[in-house]
Amino acid sequence: MFNLGKREIKFLYNSNKSEDREAYAYVLTLHNHVINELDLSKNDMTPTQFLELANKLEKRVIDLFDKDSDYFKANIQGKDIEETDLLTLLIKEKSALKTPILISEEKAEVLEYPRDTIKMDMVFDKMGPNRM
Repeated sequence: MFNLGKREIKFLYNSNKSEDREAYAYVLTLHNHVINELDLSKNDMTPTQFLELANKLEKRVIDLFDKDSDYFKANIQGKDIEETDLLTLLIKEKSALKTPILISEEKAEVLEYPRDTIKMDMVFDKMGPNRM
């Protein structure tokens, strides 16, 4: 799912979140990139895909959760939950995933602010046309 080609970007977002929609609008302005978007409010991911995402981001499964979300605070925070159970919770409650996430062949990052895509575009440009 995350094996990307040169100049291809996978953008994971939740269209139910206004900041994610704003970030998606910025992503669409990236020059010379193929945008492969995945709206998590309309599409499901498997446990294997969530594990692959965690590996790509170099994070643990629990770090995929939005720690500011009400869901995380009510159901996960302070509890000792096995990784397989965390994967089940992510599948059940996709809105608990910290988004938006921008993935390229070279880099994967959870964007803190919608405009961070501009910064990412500059990183891609510095890599040069032969790298992407």
